[in-house]
Amino acid sequence: MRLLLDGLSDWLGRVAMTVAALTATVMIGSLLVGVFYRYVLQASLSWTGEIALLSFTWVVLLVSSQGVREGFHVRVTVLDTLLPQRVSRWLHRGLLLAVIGFGLVLAWSGYQFTLFTAQQVSAAIRYPVWIRNASVPVCGLLIAIHGLARMAGSGRIDDA
Repeated sequence: MRLLLDGLSDWLGRVAMTVAALTATVMIGSLLVGVFYRYVLQASLSWTGEIALLSFTWVVLLVSSQGVREGFHVRVTVLDTLLPQRVSRWLHRGLLLAVIGFGLVLAWSGYQFTLFTAQQVSAAIRYPVWIRNASVPVCGLLIAIHGLARMAGSGRIDDA
């Protein structure tokens, strides 16, 4: 089970980072086009900001879920040095359980919000808003899966 979870987490992490890199490229390209049109051609484009916001939302949430997998989120380590190793291990397991729970709540509430906004469209280019909002439940599921994989592994929140 541990190998299956770690393999799934690894594969999902690689896919998420590839999508995040491509989406970041779209975001930067959209912003550059918008700046070029506004300041060089003196003509604003209405769609560049929406594309950048859509891309930014996906990039931030995909990369933040990867932080659970790789353990690069900011955290306080004072207790690790003060507590005995056994107690520290249980603290990390409790933190991982909280992270998994957060991921599941984020997935569920994000799914509900995506359904709630399913009929809405964006103002400028009229893309379905659920495309942007779907990033929230996807992020929640990735957080839960990466957290489960860490729990099945060392059980530490900081081991990569």
